[in-house]
Amino acid sequence: MAELLTLARPYAKAAFAYATEQNAADTWSTALQLLSAAVQDEAFSAYLSRPELTPSEQVELFAKILGENQTQAVSNFLTMLAENSRLTLLPEIAVEFEQLKSQNNNTVDVVIESAFPLTSVQEQLLAHALEKRFNAAVNVSVEVNAALIAGVVIRAGDQVIDDSALNKLEKMRTRLLA
Repeated sequence: MAELLTLARPYAKAAFAYATEQNAADTWSTALQLLSAAVQDEAFSAYLSRPELTPSEQVELFAKILGENQTQAVSNFLTMLAENSRLTLLPEIAVEFEQLKSQNNNTVDVVIESAFPLTSVQEQLLAHALEKRFNAAVNVSVEVNAALIAGVVIRAGDQVIDDSALNKLEKMRTRLLA
């Protein structure tokens, strides 16, 4: 997974730089989300990876999916990916593109995993604290994970703050076994 992200990052950066320059970040975002979903579909992915398909035929398949969201720039981007056998990176490219877009808008997507459902007051307090920490607006989504026992795990991009009882117990177990 980390290797795929490493391969996808330069493509996402190039696409984002171009999209920003052209004032088309939202258009590119929509296109990359559609393309990503297509590549993640098993049947489409199996058809796409047939050896007899040429890169131009692969791009034509994506053009049919995109429909009105197809632009010449996106088509050129897909052609470059197809010629370098990198179409399978589209999900990672889309994720990285969205992160770059959030950074550019000075927003951070945050996932808070909690052992118990959070009240709206608790969610607002955490969001406010995270806005101060990241010095950016945050988009918070909350997930309940009873396996944490207590506490929370906060994920923002590649940063993880793990203040769960499960993590503390695991650290204690590691120290006792050392």
